[in-house]
Amino acid sequence: MKKNILRITGVLLVLAMMVSVFAGCSNGNVTGPEKGQIKTDLKDATFTFTYGDLRTVLPPDQLASLFENTNKKTDDKTASLSYYELVSKYGSQEYFDSVIKLIPAEEIAKLTANQQEVLEYFNTLINDIKATGAPKVSYGESFWINHGDGVVFRAPDGTELEGQSELRAAFRLYADMALKNIGNFLMNKGQNEALDHGSDLTDVLYVWGSDKASTLTLSDLYSDDNTYPVYSSVVPTLEYQLDKKGNNAKDEEGEYIFVPTEYFRTIIINVKPEEESVKKAFSIREKDGILEQFKVAESYMTVNSFEIGFNPCKITAGIDAETDQMTYVTYEKNMIITADITFTGALEKYGNVIVEFPCTSSLTFDFGWPSEAE
Repeated sequence: MKKNILRITGVLLVLAMMVSVFAGCSNGNVTGPEKGQIKTDLKDATFTFTYGDLRTVLPPDQLASLFENTNKKTDDKTASLSYYELVSKYGSQEYFDSVIKLIPAEEIAKLTANQQEVLEYFNTLINDIKATGAPKVSYGESFWINHGDGVVFRAPDGTELEGQSELRAAFRLYADMALKNIGNFLMNKGQNEALDHGSDLTDVLYVWGSDKASTLTLSDLYSDDNTYPVYSSVVPTLEYQLDKKGNNAKDEEGEYIFVPTEYFRTIIINVKPEEESVKKAFSIREKDGILEQFKVAESYMTVNSFEIGFNPCKITAGIDAETDQMTYVTYEKNMIITADITFTGALEKYGNVIVEFPCTSSLTFDFGWPSEAE
């Protein structure tokens, strides 16, 4: 009799466990996504807009996209955007200024209040990467000339030549050939395109030959009416909150509830167009090496000499805000080249000219951390 009772009790326990398992899948022990946590508080500015305000300045398609997860589009509905998101979404649009004017002055001031803290944070992270070589590093380079009205031809005495359009068309045919390898310095050094954990980054990560990647200070940074010297923005990854049945949860008004599960920080740094500032975070090629590359097109032109000037340069860094690990950094070195050129061959009729043109060298480093492989 006791054996039968024990057997029945055992069966009941198994059934109870099975019911519990299945109940957890369908009835109520469903857990929603875990909320992420920002590790370092840089007091990043996030701006809140109402639907009513934005519909006075945004075109219908942009407004609909911003509030696509909102069923009841009433004027009091709000959307929050970081400055980086504002620039990414609307920076190239004519209504960008109108959107910015919706932000109170005391809120805009947040973009400048933490600049020293943001710059120190960037310097610490990038210098630590260079010192330790902790992440895997892969990199890619590109170089391009901004052809168009920015390319100007002058006679040796400085007077602007007639026939600029024809000269630009001729120059365009051969300039890319002459300069195509200037932006691929790392690749040309015969180094691997990807370096493993612990690699020596002295001559890979800017600044080449230095044990520091950045010694920038606020005095090295650039701003104008439309540009902030340095700012940080955090954008969350949102996932649906789940109810007890595992469905997407809704609030009292029937709107879906979202949970920020991850946070990604973007830092933008604008560097003054002075060589002494640029050299604190960028490497500048030796002239002899660049002149050697120009020889690729020596059957069309001979570069006798050249000077490098700068436009404001930009650094963009992506950081996992939950770990403070930098995931990538991109350097845009914006230059103005003034070259003394003697055309040869088919272009010989132009003879000796001075050409000035804007160009950009872009170098991106991607970082892979050991924790990502776990």
